Amino acid sequence: TDEHISKNMLAAHLDLDFDAASRNISTIKKTVEWISSVSKENAKILDIGCGPGLYSAALSEKGFNVTGIDISSRSIKYAEQKAIENNLFINYQCKNYIDDIIEGKFDVVICIYCDFGALIPDEQTILLRKVSDVLSNDGIFIFDVFKSGLCNFKEEKKDWQYIWESNFWSEKPHLLLEEVKHFPRHQVWGTRNIVIEEGREPREYITWDHYYSERDIEKLLNKNGFQAFTIRNDIVDKNEFTSSDVMFIIAKKK
Repeated sequence: TDEHISKNMLAAHLDLDFDAASRNISTIKKTVEWISSVSKENAKILDIGCGPGLYSAALSEKGFNVTGIDISSRSIKYAEQKAIENNLFINYQCKNYIDDIIEGKFDVVICIYCDFGALIPDEQTILLRKVSDVLSNDGIFIFDVFKSGLCNFKEEKKDWQYIWESNFWSEKPHLLLEEVKHFPRHQVWGTRNIVIEEGREPREYITWDHYYSERDIEKLLNKNGFQAFTIRNDIVDKNEFTSSDVMFIIAKKK
């Protein structure tokens, strides 16, 4: 992981007024309250892609037994330090939740801020299989995805700019190429950023944002041994960064 981007990503997570890497504090609180209301008392919760532990910490404060995993060692170190400062007992692990083994059994698994839709289909299948393996028999999987309203927020473009000052992508002067493309047949938006700077090989970063209907989610879950138990469309507050047309799903194993 690029150290400069890792540092800026953590800063974005911790900016609770802006929905860049994490959602704003109002939506986080609303989400945590809802997760708490549908989880049994003292539940063991696995937070997949926990980042700096914003949800993990809030759920731990409510008495849940929380494990958080994330690929960013910087975010995990931050989360561990905050847990110590606040006397919270949270099991944080630096792992890639697609490639690495996830151990233990959990009553609830959460994957928040549309991380599920950022995966390619094969990775989604892997994740659902892993979630199924670690869920208790009556456990629930809570995740959120974009709906078609995402298309009203995004637009296709190709752009380039030469940036002299430090920004998210690099601390040195660099050329930034950006392309945003819509693939309607696959219901996904792709964003590609290429960073070119003197003395380094060009670096390419691609992100995906899938969007779904309720029927799409039901079919996907059924195909992978789950069923949608509850769907909510009213949790995410409107924001200036991305679409608030999001549904939250509670899924159970068949």
